[in-house]
Formats: sequence, structure tokens, C-alpha cells
Amino acid sequence: MPAIEKLEAKVASEVFSSQKSTSELWRTEPLKARISRLLKIQEWTKNNRKSIQDAIYNDFKKPAAEVDLSEIYLVLSEIKHALKNLHRWAKPKKAESTLALLGTKSYVYYEPKGVCLIISPWNFPFNLTVGPLVSALAAGNTVILKPSELTPNCSKLIARMAAEIFDPSEVAVFNGDKEVAENLLQLPFDHIFFTGSPAVGKIVMQHAARHLTPITLELGGKSPAIIDR
Repeated sequence: MPAIEKLEAKVASEVFSSQKSTSELWRTEPLKARISRLLKIQEWTKNNRKSIQDAIYNDFKKPAAEVDLSEIYLVLSEIKHALKNLHRWAKPKKAESTLALLGTKSYVYYEPKGVCLIISPWNFPFNLTVGPLVSALAAGNTVILKPSELTPNCSKLIARMAAEIFDPSEVAVFNGDKEVAENLLQLPFDHIFFTGSPAVGKIVMQHAARHLTPITLELGGKSPAIIDR
């Protein structure tokens, strides 16, 4: 293993440990702290609209109007939706007690998972990186992001965003090729979110299985789901 890979693995492990400590503290914090983080992303995104447009254009010539519609607008909509519904999502819900617990009250409590890893693709580099970040932060988790190496300008911009509004113990970005992703996948994350090809999705799933880490895979745009009431 080259020295640079050893360095990346060491740094990733240190950041993961710091985020693990932070995630434990966040379990008992008020919801207003989560809301504050979402508002920071919202403000940064609005203030850096032109920079986002330029970065994505420089990566693969996506027009500014399309960046607004398919990248920036969708992220801002995700934040707006989370802010509107967060208190309802986090509120404990009453559940029926069994006969063995007759006379008691039961509730379902929604708690953060811990440290999350988000590995995103090249085709919607801002939306499919920051969108999942919004959801993870709304749920009270710390996050490590691995944007695509195929969109270096946008990936650098996302790293700048994280550095400007978060401490690495809260949100950190690791840019680089597949070796960086493989180093990150060695760590025992509490959840992994991956968008990409089925072939790479299988690799992510293999690594996650070693730690019994739950995963969300969006592979090739095919995400079958059952939508209930």
C-alpha cells in the first residue's frame, strides 16, 4: 500500500473517531441544533449559487439553468421539507401495549443512527451529495462525504462548503479515487448511503456486511419502493 493510502486511512480513522464522539453528544441535543445546521446549508447554497453553477459547468458543461433546476432547487426543497416536518418526524409516537404490559403506555422513539457515510455519483454531483447530507443531519447524525472524483470542481466546492460551516467532527469530506472510498469502507459506520452502479453497489454491500452496517443503495436509478399512507 502506498504511503499516501496509509495517510488517508489514518486521517479517515481519526475523523471517524471524532465524529463518533460528536454523534453521542448529539443524541441528547434539542431539535433546534439540527435546524441550525440545515439553515447553514440553506444560506451557504443561496449565497454560492454562481459558484455551484460554475463548478458543475466546468466539470461537464451542464448549463446554469439546468444546475438551478436539477441541483440547487432540489437541495433547497429538501431543506425546506425537512424544516417543515422535523418536529413531527422526531416526535415519539404512541404504540399499543401487549397484554403482558397491560396498564402501561408504550411509545416509539426515533433516535439518530450515529456516523453516516455518503458516497455520491457524478451526474448530479451537488444534489446527490448535499441532498442526502440534509437528511442525515436532520436525523441527528454526523456525516462523512465521498463525492465523485469525476467531478473534481464540484467535489472541491462541496469540501469548501463543509469546511466553512462545519467542524470535521460534524461533517467531513474526503475527495479522491476509489482507494479513498475503499479506505472509508473499512470503518464501522452506522449507516452507508451509496448512489451509483450495481457493480460498485455490490462492493459497498460486501464491506458493509463485515460490520453489519445498514445501507441504502440507489443503483442505476432503480429504487423500487412501497409507499404507504
